[in-house]
Amino acid sequence: MPFSLPWTKENAQRKYIDLIKEASAKWANWDPPKRIQPRVATLFNRSTKQAGDFGTVNKKTGEFLVEGSIYTHQEIAPIARQYPPLEAPETDQYQIHSYHVQSTDVGADVGATAHAAQDLVFRSRWKFNAKRGAILLMFRPRLICVPDAFLNEALKIPALKGKALADRVYECPCFYMYLSNKTRETVTISLRATVPSGVPGVAFTPAVNVGWLADGCTGVRQQAYRPGAIYTPLFCLRSIRTPLLRRDDSTPGTETWEETDVPWNDLDEDGASEPEDDDDDDDDDDD
Repeated sequence: MPFSLPWTKENAQRKYIDLIKEASAKWANWDPPKRIQPRVATLFNRSTKQAGDFGTVNKKTGEFLVEGSIYTHQEIAPIARQYPPLEAPETDQYQIHSYHVQSTDVGADVGATAHAAQDLVFRSRWKFNAKRGAILLMFRPRLICVPDAFLNEALKIPALKGKALADRVYECPCFYMYLSNKTRETVTISLRATVPSGVPGVAFTPAVNVGWLADGCTGVRQQAYRPGAIYTPLFCLRSIRTPLLRRDDSTPGTETWEETDVPWNDLDEDGASEPEDDDDDDDDDDD
């Protein structure tokens, strides 16, 4: 991928994930071609309906480190297979942008000129300021979910304690990710398709040449389209938590599923984390 910023890839990944998480409560996948969950088509006779990876989050990069799937894990699968993944209807396009980013023109125009050599599938224009901003564009995304009924059952499963669960995953054949370079800039991003003569509208088949076009970008960007491929640029993570007890409450807390927190303090514009308070147990050395 293009990479020209004078900072580490680790910081860029962490900053992008942090900005998207702050704006949407969802996790960005810095490597969308890397599937978040293994295929479980053989379990449910489906080609792409899968969700349910669990694992931990890398504290330095924010990458979700998969340890297994609820649909194949020996201890969890007998329960999880009673709750197959659900698929929400596909949408034309989905976009997320962080704070300090202004959308000035976003639209889709699929098949507007049925017999044209090129159709404008999607176009967008974004204004960035001196703070880093992030955007994520997905075309034809679909949402795959682990049913809530399983989550209620899963509170009793020891193997999921202390783990993060990808209970919602966005899949798409086409995505664009951008992290700005602390520069006041206006970025234009469009998706175009070359349509064979006589084909009514834009059909995502191997016969169609689809590509992203961008102008004004100076930051980090990743984009892809591939017929038949499924990318996972976005997902949700939940973890089992026990609410803290109040001082006057001796009743044990009830465990619940809550959004997984980012494993770092507030980040500066270059993705560096503020130092944690650490007394290094100095009080233990006092006589």
